[in-house]
Amino acid sequence: MVKNDMTLARLSELVGAYGASAVRWPEAERVAAEALLAGSADARALVAEARELDLLLDMAPSATASSDLAARIMAARPRAASGRIVSAGRERPGLWRAIARLVWPYGSPAFPAGALAASIMLGVTFGASFSSSIAAFGLTTTQVADSAATATGSGEQLVSLALAENDYPEDWKQ
Repeated sequence: MVKNDMTLARLSELVGAYGASAVRWPEAERVAAEALLAGSADARALVAEARELDLLLDMAPSATASSDLAARIMAARPRAASGRIVSAGRERPGLWRAIARLVWPYGSPAFPAGALAASIMLGVTFGASFSSSIAAFGLTTTQVADSAATATGSGEQLVSLALAENDYPEDWKQ
């Protein structure tokens, strides 16, 4: 990005951001800024004022952070792995983590979530296989439910139904 029309306002931005030394200015704007400096007394005064500030800043001793300060900063930083959100200096748990703690306060919610997923899959699998075995005998689910509801005695019919035995009682083979 080559700029041929450098303004005093843009030169002020460059000097404020990069200092009075033209070596630090962006190369794309350096030639135009130097041309403005050559032709404008106001531009030269702006750079001279910034040069004084640069000299004062260069005279200031450089301070390095102590290892104690660095350790305190590192200890106070927000941790992404903890799942906590930091707002206004306070830590609060994320919404989903708070809900998971309400449901399962005993540690990681992965165990109950896995158990729930496994029970759903077992239920779907059992339901699909049960429906296909009923259809193989030419029965409808309504007939099986009615027969199970009217079962009497020791519950042999329910046991044979639960164990998916192939020998169904005679009254079920209508």
